[in-house]
Amino acid sequence: MNLPILNKFELFEAIQKHWGGFFRQYEMALNELQSDFQIIDLDWKTKFGYSPIEHMKARVKNPLSLLKKIERKGIPFSMDAVQDNIRDIAGLRIVTTFLDDVYMMKEHIEQREDIQVLQVKDYIQNPKPSGYKSLHMVVKTQVILSHEVLWVPAEIQLRTSSMDFWAATEHKLNYKYEGGEVPEDARNQLYELSKSAFQMDEQMSMLRNQLLK
Repeated sequence: MNLPILNKFELFEAIQKHWGGFFRQYEMALNELQSDFQIIDLDWKTKFGYSPIEHMKARVKNPLSLLKKIERKGIPFSMDAVQDNIRDIAGLRIVTTFLDDVYMMKEHIEQREDIQVLQVKDYIQNPKPSGYKSLHMVVKTQVILSHEVLWVPAEIQLRTSSMDFWAATEHKLNYKYEGGEVPEDARNQLYELSKSAFQMDEQMSMLRNQLLK
């Protein structure tokens, strides 16, 4: 659906009014992914005696957030262009207890026939300058409808509970200082805490592996 040049308010209204079906496919994709990983979690609990997934959080970008990204990236205002260029409209965050489980989950995703992996960014092995750690996978997931099969893009984030807590704290600090710089002392402390949290993740994984021998 290509639309004429509109002002921001008209664009926002157009997304809300005409893009209902566009957003629904992302909601269906997230429902599929969450259901799949709930089954995986139960299967691993049966086979290995523990649940690898602490919790999951799914979200579809709201129209205002999507509009801002369309403008920022200079993407043509059409559904096809948006779907081709913005891959995180649907997002699923999977939080695990142990570091090893992040990579076990990644391997499982890569082996699935109903998921196509488009891109992997490993911020655990290569953290962001801030200290942020997480493993991001851009995928397409299969959604089977009554009359067609869709491949819908989504972003999956895999991280441990300590990484998730760190990221939430960083987000709150950045929100508090929106429009300004987070004090250097606070940034340095966050960075050091990120390293400490990672060391704890590694030690906890080693301890678990020793106990399971």
